[in-house]
Formats: sequence, C-alpha cells, structure tokens
Amino acid sequence: MFKGLYKVEFKTPRRKAVGIVYAADGKLRGGSSAYAYVGSYTENGDTITAVISSMRHTNDPNYPSVFGFDRVTIDCQGSAKGEFATFEGTAAETPSLGFKAFLTRIAD
Repeated sequence: MFKGLYKVEFKTPRRKAVGIVYAADGKLRGGSSAYAYVGSYTENGDTITAVISSMRHTNDPNYPSVFGFDRVTIDCQGSAKGEFATFEGTAAETPSLGFKAFLTRIAD
C-alpha cells in the first residue's frame, strides 16, 4: 500500500530537486521551498498511476523548476515496495523531457 508521508527526490535531464509528498485515499499533497504539489493516484495491483500538478508558490531564483516552467501537470506511473516507491513520467508542458522520482517513506 502506498499511503504515507514520503521524502521525494526527483529529476529531469535539466536538474534535480527534493520535496515531500503525503499520499492517502487517492490524493497526493506536498511541496518544497518553492513549489506546491497537488494530485491524485490510483493503485492497480503493483502499479501506481498518478497525475500531479506542480505550481510555484515562492518566487525565488535559487529554486528553479526541473521542467523549466513554474506550472506543470505530470503524468507518471510507478510502484511501491516496502518503504520506497519509484515513478517515471512526463509533464504535459514538456512531453519530450523525462521525469523520474524516488520516494522514501518518512511516516505512515
């Protein structure tokens, strides 16, 4: 089961970033120092499918977007095993730019 509070490390070929995300009851909520993450997920066997919107909440050039846009919608698919989850996908705004995320459970 995917439910819990996770540290998320994600990257595109442009750059890397970190944040947190809480997954429960099909909803994803989280953020970082400059971005908020809001989305949903479904679990089907071992596969998790998610759609996440990322939006800038703080205008700070020290926290650039991994996509090059301040607002994106990411479609991704992955799986969770034990305390970890991995995802891969793309943002609608940059479909040729691959996205990978590695999540580590912090708490239930």
